[in-house]
Amino acid sequence: MTEQPILQIENLDFAIGDQRILKDINCSFAAGGIHGLIGPNGSGKSTLLRNVCRIWEPQSGRVLIDGLDYRRFPRKTLSQMVTLVQQDTYLDFSMSVSDFVAMGRHPHLKRLQWLRQHDLDIIADALRVTGTEIFRNRLINELSGGEAQLVSLARALATEAPIILLDEPTSALDILHKLEIMELLASLRNAGKTILISIHDLDLARRYCDTVTLLQQGRIYYHGMAGKGFAEHRIKEVFHVGVEEIATEHGVSLLFYR
Repeated sequence: MTEQPILQIENLDFAIGDQRILKDINCSFAAGGIHGLIGPNGSGKSTLLRNVCRIWEPQSGRVLIDGLDYRRFPRKTLSQMVTLVQQDTYLDFSMSVSDFVAMGRHPHLKRLQWLRQHDLDIIADALRVTGTEIFRNRLINELSGGEAQLVSLARALATEAPIILLDEPTSALDILHKLEIMELLASLRNAGKTILISIHDLDLARRYCDTVTLLQQGRIYYHGMAGKGFAEHRIKEVFHVGVEEIATEHGVSLLFYR
């Protein structure tokens, strides 16, 4: 018997005004994997993530979490099930890192309820896992781009949501911080989290993603195992560049050419 996917998207269409951005999206994602959304700028990756966490709602189709339509859940309950780490981590306000990460516990608290010891333990663990406990008392607007990404991920972990969405988390980072983020995501995947990540760096996607979904002009061009997704003819069709896979001791890497 095939295990039911934790996340299913069925016949999803989304438009802003007269502009139809997502068109007949059908895909599903297994629990405990890193699932990459890849495609050129404007292909609909960020829009799809916002539909999955219900920041935006589709005009037609539905999103199922554990087999249930997510519109059946109150917003607060949905926030306990799926969380989004936005692409823009620039935070122009003064708040300690610890307080910022604590915001991830809000979906679990009643109105005007203080943080309990249980919540404080979860916050501390999120800071520890992401390696951000060393600057827990710093102000959030004093962090570098890489530090802010890690802190945003810590806040997502504090929600305890089983599904974590990330919108281009490595786009503005140097290679060291990119690898740190991806290695952290791999460890979270191994701990049972389901990770859906939009990512421009195809080499990192090939190395770390279990499945990939190629989007082209708002439609799914390919959805399946990462190895087949990076076939030369698919990358050529979607990105208009050639690609060659190179096997190394660290995994499979990609070489691009015109």
